[in-house]
Amino acid sequence: MSGRLVGLLGWGLLLAQVRLQSGPMLGYAQMREVAIWLQTTGPAQVQLEYADTARPAEKKRTPPLFTQESTAYTAKFILGPLEPGRVYRYQVYLNGKPVSVPYPLYFRTLPLWKWRSAPPDFHFVVGSCAFVNDSAYDRPGPPYGGEYEIFSHIAQRKPDFMIWLGDNVYLREADWHSWSGIVYRYTHTRSLP
Repeated sequence: MSGRLVGLLGWGLLLAQVRLQSGPMLGYAQMREVAIWLQTTGPAQVQLEYADTARPAEKKRTPPLFTQESTAYTAKFILGPLEPGRVYRYQVYLNGKPVSVPYPLYFRTLPLWKWRSAPPDFHFVVGSCAFVNDSAYDRPGPPYGGEYEIFSHIAQRKPDFMIWLGDNVYLREADWHSWSGIVYRYTHTRSLP
């Protein structure tokens, strides 16, 4: 077998094993566009397919983005142009295959309300100090973190957004002085189920 063929087979096996590490997470949502972020476990071609729930057959697919090590295998999609005040469902594709997640994937654009009606109501939560334990790198003694069920309680309230007041990632001594340490810490913290 030639070296080139072995290399292609190895690349194919690597792509076949890539999974969703974190996300997808909805970023900002405006009247005409939204941002969606995600992270994979390795290099991958990533796409989103989405459709207005009122017209589910009219699906659109984003151009492919490629996650790579230099960006911590993250991808940020900007979906638009969209219509105001609509609900859209979406599907994540890794290397051309749909990804299954245990929750519905949808987003809502802001309504076109100005000079037409009262501003829409919204609900939000405020929080800080999310210390996610990592015993290999934590200080000796009792762990600072725990009780992560707070995130489930937040999700059950279905807020429109959350304001992080700070301290959503705690770098450890081993993380401070390297890009790979910082990437590890953010990936570890964002990987809670």
